[in-house]
Amino acid sequence: MDSKAYTEVNYLINEMSEEMRNKIPINILKNIQNRMDKNYNFSIENEDFENVKLLDDTEKILSVLYTDYFATEEEKEVIQNKERILENKKREENNNLELNEIFPNKKEETKKELNFLVVKKEKWYKKLIDNFIKIFKRK
Repeated sequence: MDSKAYTEVNYLINEMSEEMRNKIPINILKNIQNRMDKNYNFSIENEDFENVKLLDDTEKILSVLYTDYFATEEEKEVIQNKERILENKKREENNNLELNEIFPNKKEETKKELNFLVVKKEKWYKKLIDNFIKIFKRK
């Protein structure tokens, strides 16, 4: 993480009400202060507060702080569901990238069909044992 992001986060935390700041554990606040860039001056004028452009890392840190210390249980559930959806989407994209590397000249439909074919990998001897068990159960 960029140390400038910690400076921005610290500034924003200091702008919060004391009630909000107290929701964040002291060790987290100290960690943020220890990781700050002491030479980076960050401030927001009141009229610019809603239009300020924050660093990407700042937004990530703030989202974690929000999820962990400020969100209601319902909000946490919604956030977790969105994270799962994004994770599944990312996993699917990675699978598609792997298929593109394996079959660079195949059409997209073929790749989708192949996704279904690679669902279950089972050892040949496991299949054999399962078949034997089925035979013995019939008798």
